[in-house]
Amino acid sequence: MRIVLIHPNYRSGGAEIAGSWPPAWVAYLAGSLKKAGYTDIHFFDAMTDNMSEGELRVRLAELQPDVVGCTAITPSIYVAERVLQIAKEVVPQAFGILGGVHATFMYKQVLSEAPWIDCIVRGEGEEIIVDLMNALEDGRWETDRKRIHGIAYRDQEQIIATQAASTVKDLDGLEPDWTLLNWPNYQYIPLGVRVAIPSMARGCPFTCSFCSQ
Repeated sequence: MRIVLIHPNYRSGGAEIAGSWPPAWVAYLAGSLKKAGYTDIHFFDAMTDNMSEGELRVRLAELQPDVVGCTAITPSIYVAERVLQIAKEVVPQAFGILGGVHATFMYKQVLSEAPWIDCIVRGEGEEIIVDLMNALEDGRWETDRKRIHGIAYRDQEQIIATQAASTVKDLDGLEPDWTLLNWPNYQYIPLGVRVAIPSMARGCPFTCSFCSQ
């Protein structure tokens, strides 16, 4: 199974002034996938490489992936939806997945406005994505999708959200694959040094009403 992960080409006009930031989500998901035996993984950092829609189409046509995954925070949601729309146009048989904080909490809106998205991963994706890939590879998506925790999808005109998945309990057991990232591209410009963003901890003990966590 060939998997393509894409970081959408969203630019805020502010953060880019300081440099380019490595998308750690890719390393963590790819590490879990490879540990589960899914090794044919490719990554497009469309943001750092400033990849145009035309370039994205060419790359997807060349690779002909079985699965295309993308992420989004709230400001980048429409760019991410467009990425998966392009993927569906270029490789109609590819299974499109969207993750990230916006899709996690706004899955009904996302699936309503972007019906070409096949599945949303809600929450921490390292374990959910493996369950999802196993179901796809075994041909169990249609029959078993309601049993996969932490996803949302469309069933004709109905939007289904399965039981929430547990958070990852053993962070030390995760084995992120940092080799997918082109490290010379990630620079903190004021100091002229490379940047890495590992995940040392997750969650928060507080319950602020304005925070998704």
